[in-house]
Amino acid sequence: MTALLLLAACNNKPEAADNQANVGGNEATQSEMPVANSDDEGQTEWIKQTTIMTSKPMVIDFFATWCGPCKELAPVLDEIEQKHKGQVIFKRVDVDQEPELAMEFRVEAVPTLMFVTPKGEYQTLLGYQEAPVIEAKIAELLNRSTK
Repeated sequence: MTALLLLAACNNKPEAADNQANVGGNEATQSEMPVANSDDEGQTEWIKQTTIMTSKPMVIDFFATWCGPCKELAPVLDEIEQKHKGQVIFKRVDVDQEPELAMEFRVEAVPTLMFVTPKGEYQTLLGYQEAPVIEAKIAELLNRSTK
């Protein structure tokens, strides 16, 4: 059912959604970066731990391999990731491989980009986005992360 919902939503026009949620918590002292894994308890834990451990904001790309706009967005994100290397953490989540994680964050369409502050607050953008739109969100994310 999730695949059908995502397939139908894949070609939607870009939309923005401001989802203010706090997935933050106690500081972590681990040196390894957590990995997204749908078998883990508390799927948001890897986001919380990654942002807290590094004190860096994160961009999460929820995508599907069969999604045309996702394929178009991938090289745009690769270029932006290189530009912001060391400032922002980029993660990619295949919704077909991690359906529980996608459901936990209420991802109903792909691509969905989630911009997460080190405090765990996040905003999302739905659909294919041009580089200037993503860059503006990253600038906002970096600005919010320093406050």
